[in-house]
Amino acid sequence: MVFVWTGRGYWGVLFPILFLSVIGMAVSFGLGEATLDNNSWIYGVALLGAAIANWAYGRRWNGTEGLRPWDFKSLMRRARPHRVFVWPMELWSIPLALFGVWLIVDYALWASGR
Repeated sequence: MVFVWTGRGYWGVLFPILFLSVIGMAVSFGLGEATLDNNSWIYGVALLGAAIANWAYGRRWNGTEGLRPWDFKSLMRRARPHRVFVWPMELWSIPLALFGVWLIVDYALWASGR
């Protein structure tokens, strides 16, 4: 049987959902729903916030505060109790952050007409 997460790894799935929905609701209530349709960079900012929260909590819960972020071998060597799809929770912050940056850059290029 394959499990999606172990321990508190479910937060690695919930952080992006929560950040996207909370920021989306705040912007739509404050500025109107048309603002979200015309400004996709808001979703990129929400994903960057989720990546930061996922990184901070994943490192705290897995006990990897002393490890360097680019030291994947050390992060993967010991079995971490809080995982999402086999990876330690904090490593999922990298694809989240990359996707958030891609959304922001894509919007900037679209807005400039390139």
